[in-house]
Amino acid sequence: MSVQENTPSGPPSGPPSGPPAAAEPPGTHEAGLIGNRLLRVTLYALGCIFAALGLIGAFLPVVPTVPFLLVAVWCFSRSSPRFHHWLYTHPTFGPPIRNWFQHGIVPLKGKLYAVGGMAASWLMTVIFVFDDWLKPALMGGTMMLIGLYVCTRPSRVPVE
Repeated sequence: MSVQENTPSGPPSGPPSGPPAAAEPPGTHEAGLIGNRLLRVTLYALGCIFAALGLIGAFLPVVPTVPFLLVAVWCFSRSSPRFHHWLYTHPTFGPPIRNWFQHGIVPLKGKLYAVGGMAASWLMTVIFVFDDWLKPALMGGTMMLIGLYVCTRPSRVPVE
């Protein structure tokens, strides 16, 4: 009698169980969290700072709200799933954040405030600060590119 080994000699029977698992980028965990503790704590602290600035902006008309909250959500997505979920699903602040991340939406009112604020700050800077033409031209050109980007974003959710 011969003894057979328990090693397979041919191709495995049946289809593979699925595509091979993609390797995670170094320094991250499964939910996009940063693996480096110092960096994660730093992003958490930045998220708290930007969330506080966004909340201040909800009460002061000159300070923007949503841009600060967008940065806070991004920081929390890499550092704290709990705070990310809280801000992303917040009844007041959540809808504009979700609209930006899902559809790239900038509401018409936001576009008007952004472009108007940039124009007013450029004009005040030209009148009160600069005494040559190069710096205001560079500042104005940069603001025009940013304004163009903001104005070309959709203003509402696309109809499907």
